[in-house]
Parts: sequence; C-alpha cells; structure tokens
Amino acid sequence: MPNVRFASVALILFACLTGAASAQTVTAPAQPEHPTLKPDPGTTGQINCISEEDTFARIGTKPAFVIKLENKCQQRLTCRVYAYVTSAKGATLGHGTLVLAAASKGGAAKKSFTMRVKMTDGNSQSTRECRAI
Repeated sequence: MPNVRFASVALILFACLTGAASAQTVTAPAQPEHPTLKPDPGTTGQINCISEEDTFARIGTKPAFVIKLENKCQQRLTCRVYAYVTSAKGATLGHGTLVLAAASKGGAAKKSFTMRVKMTDGNSQSTRECRAI
C-alpha cells in the first residue's frame, strides 16, 4: 500500500507541475518595442525621455565625475545638469548645459557632462532640469 500512496502523490505532483509549466508558456500580446514617448511640458527631470548614468572616471591622469544623458524621445531637449561630489579630499560642485538631439538621430541623442573632482571615489548627488526645444 505505501507504494500505491507514493505513486498517487507523485502522479498528482507531476500533474500540478505540468499544468503550471503550461500556464507559464502563455505569452502576452506583442507591444511596440519603442513606444512613442513625449516630453513633459515645462522644465522637469523628463523621467520618461532621459536615461542617465553617473560614473567616476579617470581622464588622462586626472580624476573626473561624468554624467551621461541619452534622449529617448523624438523631440530635442536641453538639460541643465548639476553635480555635487564629496570625497575624503574635499567637495566639488559643478553644472553645465547639454543639448540632446531626438532619439532617431543616434549618437547626437547622447551627451555627457564631465567635471574634475579631487579623487575617483566618493559620494555624488546630481540632478537635471530638462525642457523640450
């Protein structure tokens, strides 16, 4: 009898797992790869249109902090970027303006702001104010 119970439990478990596996193969309807994004009105962070990457780098022998922006919308954007970096060697404050082309322009939709800092490590705070032009 124990073998019959074990076989019954194994069969039920197999049926449950098979049902779960077949449920996972259902796919959602296809969505456009890049939906048409529109910039927010006025001056904002443009969360939907801008992707940002902040990194510490070394340019030549000098330490730097780099803010890379990429426009994902089909309208030109101008962005003011602000950065404050603190490290064991002191603080650095910087700002600049980047004009990003529409996403369809490829490389022109990507720009970076670079500022010299005191060392290639530390804490950073950055923000941006972007508007469609």
